[in-house]
Amino acid sequence: MIDFNIKSGSGVVNNDIDLILQQIDILFDTNRGEVLGDEYFGTQYDKYLYKLHISNEGLQSEVLSDLYKIELFGFVPNVEVYLLQGTEQDIAIINIQLSRDSEVYEKTYKIS
Repeated sequence: MIDFNIKSGSGVVNNDIDLILQQIDILFDTNRGEVLGDEYFGTQYDKYLYKLHISNEGLQSEVLSDLYKIELFGFVPNVEVYLLQGTEQDIAIINIQLSRDSEVYEKTYKIS
């Protein structure tokens, strides 16, 4: 599968893991309602940091649910969430591990 690349360099992405990581980047950088035609695409994890009514496990479940909405090409996601208390606002560290057969890739996101 080929998709457009949001990073500098080549104009297309045709590697499975690069495409998945790009989809996750877009998912994390998009608020719900910003995509025309798909009002449910995007995330709102930062809202949880202001109203700490969610646990690590709850946010982990939200992230996994969102990840299963994108094309993963047979990769299985594993998510770990760490909530850190800040002086002005809290911080969530979300570590996503993607595995397929003997391939393992990892990416960490900071939500503040």
